Amino acid sequence: MSNKKLDFSEMSRAELLDLAKTYSWVHVIDLGDGYKTPGQWGRGNPQISKAFDAIDFRGKRVLDIGCWDGQWAFEAEERGASEVVATDLISQRDFTSDRTFELAAALRGSKARYIPDLSVYNIESLKEKFDVVLYMGIYYHLKDPVRAFTAMRRVMNTGAKILVEGAVIVQAGCFAKFYYQNQFCGENSNWWVPTPDCLRQWVECSFLETTWEGEIWGLGDNQRSCLVAQAVKRRDPLYLRAPEELEEFNK
Repeated sequence: MSNKKLDFSEMSRAELLDLAKTYSWVHVIDLGDGYKTPGQWGRGNPQISKAFDAIDFRGKRVLDIGCWDGQWAFEAEERGASEVVATDLISQRDFTSDRTFELAAALRGSKARYIPDLSVYNIESLKEKFDVVLYMGIYYHLKDPVRAFTAMRRVMNTGAKILVEGAVIVQAGCFAKFYYQNQFCGENSNWWVPTPDCLRQWVECSFLETTWEGEIWGLGDNQRSCLVAQAVKRRDPLYLRAPEELEEFNK
């Protein structure tokens, strides 16, 4: 039977665990009974865990954008989030036939709501506001990364936190390199890769103020930044007029 037609609620825990062992996983997730998924990415950037420590998840509504297998959505639940909405755009990723998030959620008893076909550009269609946004490993895969920050700010309550993590070019200055004919790190899904200062300015021009920034992590070309920012309403002295779709936050 196709994975897409399986009803996980009708399967025993042993059957679910056996199925999990046949899936392709990128995240390391504890599914219980001594089994952790063999994530291809391992635990990822250790600065993410430090960023999580800088955020109070208790009682918060959390949005995880580009959740993939769900490692960080489940972590937010463990840290006391009152509700977690996990989105992905599976047409833009590999392993689309393996329902990894749904299977992990079933085994963990997670209450996270999973939306597998929603672009970050259209996140406002949820018609919901959030206290924490998780945005890891996404922006450099987008042709319009600054537009995405605008979309996310519009679904954040004032005072909400966003965790941003991703690839950077570790050089001085504020600029981003565009990759199309040439690949970044041998991966043809990458578009824009900013310097750390450029990433910070992408964030802060969207009425988000950086509150925590981790150390650069990684080796060679694959180096990564991680920061936490807070959604604010403020008068932006650097623009005569607020950027399009952000006017309401310019106070």
